[in-house]
Amino acid sequence: MYRDLFLGIRQYDCNLTQDTFRRLVDIAYNSSFDNDYPGYQTSFFDLDDISLDLLKNTFIECCRDYYKITRKDIVRLWYYQDWKYNPHDDGCYWHDHSYNFYGLSGILYLSLPDDSTTTGFSLSADKSVTGNYNSFDDMLTLPPIIQKWFIFPSTIPHLPGKCMSEKRRICVGADYWYA
Repeated sequence: MYRDLFLGIRQYDCNLTQDTFRRLVDIAYNSSFDNDYPGYQTSFFDLDDISLDLLKNTFIECCRDYYKITRKDIVRLWYYQDWKYNPHDDGCYWHDHSYNFYGLSGILYLSLPDDSTTTGFSLSADKSVTGNYNSFDDMLTLPPIIQKWFIFPSTIPHLPGKCMSEKRRICVGADYWYA
């Protein structure tokens, strides 16, 4: 069901239909950014669509498989978009999602134009460094694959990819932890 990559990162199938993926892209294009978050992010809190529910459920299934236990889930999902002329391109910096030591995070690419990069990971990352992909010798990046979940421990520092295409690089970010 999953493929081990590196640093505890696993690649999971998402098992949604192509119609659902097309609907998710449409929702992303028609959503507006949230001023409370860096970059062009859209929280799923204000969005209501069966496609988003289906996506959320696949993420929960992957996280439950990762931990091999089931408890009360807390989940947060959002869109993160980038493109060549993105006026909200302040989201490319090293960070982690360590809200909870036992948390997991996920990334699912809905689109990856040719002139875009994927998320990078480094255990030696200094979170004060801005988006410089050549900063660390141990930098590893996700494979350029769409419609798959990449699940990883939330404490791992990562750097969002960039897009230099006029087409949008659209990904879904997600966090998971227990109540």
